[in-house]
Amino acid sequence: MKILKNQNFNKSLKAKTILIVEDSIVVIKLLSLSFAKEGFRVLTAEDGFEALEIAIKNDIDLIITDLNMPQMDGITLLKNLKENEDTKNIPVILMSSMEPKEDELKNSYAFLQKPFKESDLLKISKKALNID
Repeated sequence: MKILKNQNFNKSLKAKTILIVEDSIVVIKLLSLSFAKEGFRVLTAEDGFEALEIAIKNDIDLIITDLNMPQMDGITLLKNLKENEDTKNIPVILMSSMEPKEDELKNSYAFLQKPFKESDLLKISKKALNID
């Protein structure tokens, strides 16, 4: 049996790097595995300070962040990303078990309330990255 690879799809994902920001190691592992299986390069951070440093030093295509984290929460991270010339255009998907205030969502690409299906997050992420 011959297996054909979709070269355009593989090429489009090869360059895409996702930063997952989450203080739960279990959630980081689950999401990292899910995105890695799809062919994405995955970087992780456990709080907003670490995430901001990674985003500034790396070529990040998408950030997925929890809202409630120690040190620097997701809303503060989003604010800092949007104020920085090097990171202001990175789409940010927010996630939380608690619903944020409307004004907290204004600079994000999307919000997902936990628990959510991994397939929903993958779909929204691909849309943010303009991947069919």
